[in-house]
Amino acid sequence: QVSNLDIESGLLSENSCDSERGAMAGNATRESVSKNALVIAREAAGRFAQHKEICKKFVRSFEIGRENQPDFKFGRRKYKALLQRAANHHLETIFVDLNDVEAFLSQEIQDPDPLLLESLQVPKVQLQQSIELMMVDIEENALRYMKYFYEACDAELPERDANFNPQSSALARDAVHQWRERQLAQQSGGQPPAAAIPVRLKNNFDVRFQPRDSAKVLKMRDLSAGKVGALVKLDCLVARVSQVKPKVEVVTYHCEVCGAEIFQSVESERYTPPKECPSQRCRDNKQAGKLRHNIRTCKFVKYQEMRVQELSSHVPVGGVPRSINVVLSGDLTRTVLPGDAITVTGVYTPYQLPWFLARANGTMQEMFIDAHSIRKHKNGYSDQDQDEQKTMRKVGDAWQKGNLYENCAKSIAPEIFGHLDVKKALLLVLIGAFKKTMQDGMKIRGDIHCLMMGDPGVAKSQLLKQVVNIAPRSVYTTGKGSSGVGLTASVVRDPMTSEVSLEGGALVLADMGICCIDEFDKMDVKDRVAIHEAMEQQTISIAKAGITTMLNTRCSVLAAANPRFGTYDDLVNTADQMDFETTILSRFDMMFLVRDVRDPDRDYMLAKHMTTLHKGEATEEREGPLSVLELRKYIAYCRSRCSPRLTAEAAEVLKNHYVTIRQAMKQDKATIPITVRQLEAIIRISESLAKMQLREDADIGHVEEALRMFTVSTLDSANRDRGGIGQNLTDEAREDQHRTEEMIRRLVPRGGRKNKFQLESLLVSAGGVDETAARRAIYSMLMRGELQERANNTLQRSG
Repeated sequence: QVSNLDIESGLLSENSCDSERGAMAGNATRESVSKNALVIAREAAGRFAQHKEICKKFVRSFEIGRENQPDFKFGRRKYKALLQRAANHHLETIFVDLNDVEAFLSQEIQDPDPLLLESLQVPKVQLQQSIELMMVDIEENALRYMKYFYEACDAELPERDANFNPQSSALARDAVHQWRERQLAQQSGGQPPAAAIPVRLKNNFDVRFQPRDSAKVLKMRDLSAGKVGALVKLDCLVARVSQVKPKVEVVTYHCEVCGAEIFQSVESERYTPPKECPSQRCRDNKQAGKLRHNIRTCKFVKYQEMRVQELSSHVPVGGVPRSINVVLSGDLTRTVLPGDAITVTGVYTPYQLPWFLARANGTMQEMFIDAHSIRKHKNGYSDQDQDEQKTMRKVGDAWQKGNLYENCAKSIAPEIFGHLDVKKALLLVLIGAFKKTMQDGMKIRGDIHCLMMGDPGVAKSQLLKQVVNIAPRSVYTTGKGSSGVGLTASVVRDPMTSEVSLEGGALVLADMGICCIDEFDKMDVKDRVAIHEAMEQQTISIAKAGITTMLNTRCSVLAAANPRFGTYDDLVNTADQMDFETTILSRFDMMFLVRDVRDPDRDYMLAKHMTTLHKGEATEEREGPLSVLELRKYIAYCRSRCSPRLTAEAAEVLKNHYVTIRQAMKQDKATIPITVRQLEAIIRISESLAKMQLREDADIGHVEEALRMFTVSTLDSANRDRGGIGQNLTDEAREDQHRTEEMIRRLVPRGGRKNKFQLESLLVSAGGVDETAARRAIYSMLMRGELQERANNTLQRSG
């Protein structure tokens, strides 16, 4: 019989054999993967010489299509024309479009160049296979191929012609270059120089890649080890941008012993200066030489770092946005600002650290992206637009359909039913007015501020989101999630350089744009005080950590808020429901009370609109006369074309109306103050209306529409307490109110007093009156003066 011990020992030995076989299989797999990678690398290295010649031919002979305008000197040879502009110092960066490279390679595969076959001494099939893989090699090994294209551009660089730019710094650089050639000639004594001048020291241009249209846009979480050294294209949001600083590319030294000039090319972030002179004369004399750093003859480039983070739509549930550094150089510097949504294309590469830092980090690498191309998702108002005629043609069609003012307003959030006056106000906020600068330097703002306050569920936040979507430069924030520092500016310490610097908040980031603040009523009082200066003077004064400066906040503030008690109550004073100070209210040009009115006809139309929207039926009401892109282009066109002023007749009408409004407000003691700021608000609204219609003058019609907008917004909010109580009630409700008032007269005799809450409970319990009707009747009698409020929440009936 076989014992249990024998069986267990047999099972153990079998398991150990299985684990040994598994370990051997794992080692074999790793070895095969490493061999595979080595074979692929050797094959790619074998194609380098062929690809280098193809790069030269591409730069020399690539021609653009017939639809493009040819160059007067080089015809349709695109990159020869670009090199001529670079030689004339009109261009700093030559962008190699990979779409052009792909089209060129597809032609070369079909018909390889015989001269290329003869010079490379390779079979035709092998060259075709190499050309077929070249596009992938460029995108996976971008740094090497950028060097190949730079060498090809240097070889094909033409001489300067009559179109040379004399305003550039080329003349001083030419003098240094001529001196350097004389020095080399004297040192060599007619022989070829031992140390050649670096290519980047001779030329004034850089070479970058423009990505293919078919290239996949990655998320920041898709960046992996396989993308190191490759050309990547990803969507991101600019979080922080550093200052532009000079970065050295080629360092030059002068030996005081032999007189030689030594060049040191800097490829990484740091470099170690040489200690000995490498010239032949110092080596023959067995001397170390004495090298002196010559700043005047070094090569510097513009350098800027920015921190980007992934878009909020790319962050998974429960995740935190990731971020990475992006390095900009040359023409790419100063092209983006914090808050811009961009698509950046660049090389995903590690920082080259000095040995002591690399030893501390071990095998972990700190990565960054060397930017090649940047495309903004939304162009600014001042950017040039190539499709201007197409946009104006679409605007002309909207003009033919009727009122352009209403059509543009209906194009803002067409999915939201109603609120036409609110949408008109948002359109005027987007367009803005004319900013004026007086002779003594005083500035009068042209940006329009708007406040929407009302019931929940009336699409206030959705309207803010639509404005953020339309405006090229905008920042969206909430009152509860924002502090005074987050809205204005904060002092931060750079972790890399330990320098103290200012970092702008939401209002600074929205400069020349719109700052949308949702849940404005939830903001702390101290934080609301912080934006007083930003709203009126449009600057933020900073005196922190030894930094005293002023930051620009030339933006419109669009805020949304709820009343103090959540929903608007007709029976409570408006001033008691607006939980804001008079100082902040007076800075808003328009204030809307957006209410959820209970009207059967309106409710039916709203329900019909919502069901149509959720079914996905494409209707004119759902799509709007103009798309978001067309509306943005038209707003940019209006902002850049005219700066209207008030006519004399319009100014006279405005003066008379203002005096009338002030008198009425004085008599009725309005809850919202009507001051000179409101007069300026009406002027800004008039100018914005004229700018939208591309008029040079704001006439009486514009002033009357501005007065109407001001009346339905700010004055309507101020007059809400004096609107006739019960004017919107049905006949049945009006009869109930009269009956309730008679009951109050019976319960409270003339001159008598009654506690307010006891009176309400008596009407509800003994009289069978609805609580809302009881409060409405008491409020109506208070407004008429029949009841008067006394101490301890008591009501006294006038005798």
